[in-house]
Amino acid sequence: MQFIYFTKTLKELAPLALVEFCKETGVDGLDLAVRPGYPIEPGNVLAELPKFAAIMKQNKLDIPLVSAPTSLIDAESKDAKNLFEACALSGVPMIKIGYFPYKGNFSDDLQGARKKLQGFSKLAQATKVKAVYHTHSGNNIGNNAVSLKELLTDFDPHYVGAFADTGHLAVNGGPVKMELEILRPWLSIIAIKDILWEQVKGDWAFKVAPAGSGIVRWNDVSKGIKDAKFQGTIVLHGEYEASGIPSRKDLAKKELAFLKKQFA
Repeated sequence: MQFIYFTKTLKELAPLALVEFCKETGVDGLDLAVRPGYPIEPGNVLAELPKFAAIMKQNKLDIPLVSAPTSLIDAESKDAKNLFEACALSGVPMIKIGYFPYKGNFSDDLQGARKKLQGFSKLAQATKVKAVYHTHSGNNIGNNAVSLKELLTDFDPHYVGAFADTGHLAVNGGPVKMELEILRPWLSIIAIKDILWEQVKGDWAFKVAPAGSGIVRWNDVSKGIKDAKFQGTIVLHGEYEASGIPSRKDLAKKELAFLKKQFA
């Protein structure tokens, strides 16, 4: 397996600092957030992503995934076309696209989402960069395995894939072994989150915690991954609180050690 780190929480780090982050924490590469306000964003991705990918490769590091803005759901947009072209030029094999919203009528919303996904499938075929869809809880089509299967059915898994998230599936899915089995034909990449519930202003909400410190049943995750015969990329999402970059590096090292032992 390959273990990489999501750069959502590393917004302030320049490209060379991201290389150092990988080396110091021991991860194999990055899930690179290409979003407004980041060093590489949709407006400069064609120029900057190939440069950064070359630097990563020189340092024996990888960029298996670019995470687009969560609003990127139109394959005909300039941003979508530029992102897929840049990833093709840079050797990045997957892009996490945005989330199709549930607006109140699942059947209609699903059909609309499938129509939009068809555009991403065509873009993926043209560029040989796979579009992956993340199981994010909340008012999103595809927020668990059954819903995502409804979205992905009949799409070629060479071009459209599933991005399963341990934390969001714990919040919004069934037993993780079942979730991964349902998604197996499209299972392309797995996100690591653990979850803690807390009361906020009298209501319950969840927050992300380092792997092993929350409600996710990690033994079940391990078994589900083995049963699915998954040997691909694991993304440490790192969306938990940290006091600064040194603290985040330390947490990343501990989380990586936990996961390698868990999935051995």
